[in-house]
Amino acid sequence: MTRTSSSPPYNIAELFPTMKAYARTAVRLHPRPGEPNIHDSHIGGPLIWPADEPWPTCDRTIALPDDDWKHRIPESPVPMVGVAQLYARNIPEITFPNGTDLLQVLWCPNEHLLEDNHVPFLQLIWRRISDLTGYLDDPPMRHHETPDSPPDAPASELSLEYYLPRPCLLNLERVTEYPHSATLPQQLQAALKRWDNEAGVMYQSLLSVAPGCKIGGWESWHLTDKYELPCHVCGAETKFLMAFASKEWDSESRLRWQPLEERHLEPGTVSYEEAHEPTTLELGRYGALYLFVCPHSPDHGYRFTIQ
Repeated sequence: MTRTSSSPPYNIAELFPTMKAYARTAVRLHPRPGEPNIHDSHIGGPLIWPADEPWPTCDRTIALPDDDWKHRIPESPVPMVGVAQLYARNIPEITFPNGTDLLQVLWCPNEHLLEDNHVPFLQLIWRRISDLTGYLDDPPMRHHETPDSPPDAPASELSLEYYLPRPCLLNLERVTEYPHSATLPQQLQAALKRWDNEAGVMYQSLLSVAPGCKIGGWESWHLTDKYELPCHVCGAETKFLMAFASKEWDSESRLRWQPLEERHLEPGTVSYEEAHEPTTLELGRYGALYLFVCPHSPDHGYRFTIQ
């Protein structure tokens, strides 16, 4: 099913010509609950996985949210869970490393203290589909409603329900975005603020960064001031790759970003919940995890911010 954001109420690049240089295309994923298979681009579905390749595990120290953030060192590695699978044929906007056409994102479904945040530890795998001559018929998956494990559960069972994504099919939409206002030059910030006040328009909510799960475009900095995210290995400026979000819109952004096809849904109903919070993920303060990668090598890991 098509999902369509409403047109922007103003053409910001016509009102402020200097904004043209900041325009970026984002791919809104519009995940919705479904039954994806290994050949689909999806969130939370089964990954196409080589039969002869071990399933990833995590042996990092876990922070226990229900025990005053006490740490537990697992006695054995914790199986990771598939979070997203993205094929180049569906989303060519992703900058795939040479010779690859598939991105798989996995994480450990537990809290880890990383860069002063409690977040899941991620693993990004870039593949070439033609290399997959044999794959698992039934790749491991944890049901998204698996209850939080008790702190003393076996390592193989450790997980938090809010880090187990509900399987979702994607409904791709390309939109034009502009940066979070706080990251623009101060003179342009001031001009936008004056215009906001005069026109009664919310640049940040209606004309800037699209909320929800997406590929590319701009990251939001509504929770913290912007800070640099250089590559841990080479020091290069990392590039925004994608966002995983707790919700697809909020009370202010819904006027622009709630899909037209779902404006009739009533809050509190199952249909509304499946559109508003399709993945059932809860990231940070019910916000979003913005993922960045090194432009020089996929082997250099990733950076992130929670907003």
